[in-house]
Amino acid sequence: MPLSTPTSTILDALTAGDLIVTPSEAASRGLRRAFDASQRERGLQVWEPAHVLSWGQWLDSLWSELIVTGADTRLLLNEAQEHDLWREVVSGTREGDETTLGSADSLADMARQAWNLANAYGATPRLRAFATTHDARTFAGWAETFERGCEQRDYLSRAALETTLRQHIETGNLAAPARVTLAGFGDWVPAQTELLDAMRSAGSSLVQHALETQPQPDAIRVVVPADNEQNELLAIARWVRSFIERRQAKGQNAHVGVLLPDVETDRPVLEAIFREVLAPELQQIGVDLSSTPYEFAGGKSISSLPMIAAVLDLARWTQAPLELGKVSALLLSPYLGSLDGLSQSAQFDAYDLRQAKLLRPEIDLPSLLYLAQRSNHGAAPLAWLHPLSAFLKKNETRSTPRSFADWAEFLRSLAKAANWPGERPLTGDEFQATTAWDHLLDQLATLDFRGRRVPFATALRALERQANAAVFAPPSNDAPVQIMSPANALGMTFDALVFARATDENWPLVERTNPLLGWGLQVSLAMRGTSQPRATERAHHAMDRLLASTSDVLFTYATENADGLQRLSPAIADLGWPQIEARNLNPPDTSPLQLQVDLVEDLAPLPPLPSSKVRGGARVLQLQAACGFRAFAEMRLGASELESSNAGFDARESGSLLHNALNRFWKEVQTQATLQAMPREARKDLLNRCIAESIDKDLNIQGVWDEAYVSLQKERLQRLLLQWLDKELERGSFQVQHLEHDEFIGIGPLDLKLRIDRLDLVNDGVFLVDYKTSYSSDPRNWLGERPDEPQLPLYALLPDAGELKGLAFAKVRPGRDMKWLGYQDTEGLIPGTPAKTVIDMQRQVEEWRTTLTTLAEDFANGAAAVHPKDYPTTCIHCAQRLLCRLDPTTLLTANEDSEEAEEDN
Repeated sequence: MPLSTPTSTILDALTAGDLIVTPSEAASRGLRRAFDASQRERGLQVWEPAHVLSWGQWLDSLWSELIVTGADTRLLLNEAQEHDLWREVVSGTREGDETTLGSADSLADMARQAWNLANAYGATPRLRAFATTHDARTFAGWAETFERGCEQRDYLSRAALETTLRQHIETGNLAAPARVTLAGFGDWVPAQTELLDAMRSAGSSLVQHALETQPQPDAIRVVVPADNEQNELLAIARWVRSFIERRQAKGQNAHVGVLLPDVETDRPVLEAIFREVLAPELQQIGVDLSSTPYEFAGGKSISSLPMIAAVLDLARWTQAPLELGKVSALLLSPYLGSLDGLSQSAQFDAYDLRQAKLLRPEIDLPSLLYLAQRSNHGAAPLAWLHPLSAFLKKNETRSTPRSFADWAEFLRSLAKAANWPGERPLTGDEFQATTAWDHLLDQLATLDFRGRRVPFATALRALERQANAAVFAPPSNDAPVQIMSPANALGMTFDALVFARATDENWPLVERTNPLLGWGLQVSLAMRGTSQPRATERAHHAMDRLLASTSDVLFTYATENADGLQRLSPAIADLGWPQIEARNLNPPDTSPLQLQVDLVEDLAPLPPLPSSKVRGGARVLQLQAACGFRAFAEMRLGASELESSNAGFDARESGSLLHNALNRFWKEVQTQATLQAMPREARKDLLNRCIAESIDKDLNIQGVWDEAYVSLQKERLQRLLLQWLDKELERGSFQVQHLEHDEFIGIGPLDLKLRIDRLDLVNDGVFLVDYKTSYSSDPRNWLGERPDEPQLPLYALLPDAGELKGLAFAKVRPGRDMKWLGYQDTEGLIPGTPAKTVIDMQRQVEEWRTTLTTLAEDFANGAAAVHPKDYPTTCIHCAQRLLCRLDPTTLLTANEDSEEAEEDN
């Protein structure tokens, strides 16, 4: 039975030079931190480091003694080596056959976990006898093969280390330590108990201590319900900050543990909230987060680190084309290439790679370099890829088998050729990540323990698996707030503990059996998950240990989450602690910061336009009609958002391709009469030629994928335009006069440049055509004092009085959306119901002239009021929301009032 011991007693033992063994490395760090603080309090400037080891570190030190004395010469397998053996066993493969690697990896992990459990309970001799299911029999066979292979090759599985050390102590090959203090342990497995019993029999003095923290007089122990999970985490962050500040006001340090059942799931949200509440000074983008007032004890996968992800993707790129998203990430990575070319690389990525007309899901390095040579931004942004390309050419034989150590050195050289990890100074975490990468390559090299030689693809897959499995936990900076799982907190002491997500679903933790071990075997050895009473007893014991390790305790939970209502864990409810609502947990600030607001009326007029010639054409008036401020911001301030970048032909390029193909077609055909006289096959042949001439001949078409994509675009456009030519025949007689015709028009104080898609001659007049491929095009958008699409009305002002006979959208879309939409002054120019299409054209043109002149004058006079035409529709795609500071409530109120007035009428 462990003794209940205050931490001060353990610190005295450390001062005396005793060895302290803890359950985990986190607990060891906590004791070392407390010991160092106690030595400073004694006024010492120099002292011997505390002799504190985790259980695993202690076993390694004992094994090292055996190796040094020569009492045991077997190779103690590391995780990578053991996984390699298990993968060979479960897949039934031999050297060079990697066809089942994917599924074998997960099976190898499951088998290793079952093997570790069986060794911990001394169950390996009984696996076959209790194998009553197919899975259990399969694993028993795997275990026999694995154990036989280890014996033949003089390997030692780490799972058998406790048993091996016990055997050497019993035979006298290993001297038992004279005195060891075991601090913070709870449940023991049989292999651990037998090792400790052997040490006692050999004369060791083993003392167990259950660490305790003395409760403070003003300590609180409460249950805190919150409305939702977000408010729960926010209440925790605010209480933790208040607790730390109260301790600091008393001249005391604080050590707070925040326990979560699933740390990785809550980590992104929790980290954002803790940064905002505990360290708002770290909110700036790009700030060094190596030293925060909180830290996650469990770490995260090495492969998830941006620095490591970049070099892994670089390694994958040497094997095969890489998907475009990852190539973009490499080009923009601060860890590759030079800082001087980063801005140009970003431009190349945005305007060349992402807007490449060929829809490629992936690209290889030679194709990227070819694209860079043709770029308007020059090849300079990708200069760092040239030494990389040269390095790969010198190492073209990557399919030739080599040792894992050789491939590890190849990967180091590859990273160096790409100037990894970059030129800028590294943060503390980034420096530790480079160390983790070196350790990862060293681990890869240890796979030479069997003398295998493999191609690079096999070595890379092994490295990827290790990177996914390895956990990156930078050295602790002794942050006052430690975030971890309840299991990791056992064996540690705190000033305060917060149990988050304390619902009946999360506490007590569910114990599960192992599917590869026979049920009867697990029951006979009282393994976890085989008895609910024992599971409940263990949960209560773990809770008691955690409560004894701290003074202040909060159990928090959300009464509701996205899945529905939640309730407090009965095990916690039985404690009978008082409850405080999350909104009442932290006292409000009695002296809120008062900000003095100075209202300054801005009466300064805008400077006049530098010229009447304004870029943007009809879009100037379109934006002015939508919202004066948007027109001012985009057309005068140049505050336009970046265009989205998509691989392949985007909507604009597809529309341009359609325009070009039709222009080429009508340049040859000219009239409707000629079109009518053409056989359908002749139309198709001419369209095919026009489409082929319209597609950029400089496209770097490589391989079947590119050819298929271009062919698909041609085929789609041909089907669409053949159907559209039938629509052209439904009109009255016409002759094409102009195609893509540029004109300047004076409208009010502005001179705007326009480009008319098409102008036809009809019945002693002209007819204006504007090709449209969008769904929303509608002639009703030409009308009103604030027209949504003033482009064609503006074109309508160009012909002489009485010359304009009609204007229309040529809506070139597949299916029922393909149609003519517009107005005509006499029936027959375009198909459609005359009542809806025939209007007094001259009168309408004068109305448009008045409307568009007013908009032009408003723009020139700086009418930049924030007044969207139709909120929120007008604002959906507006990029000026950061500048306009629109108050939607005023618009909604106005809209509601107008709707009520309409209902009253």
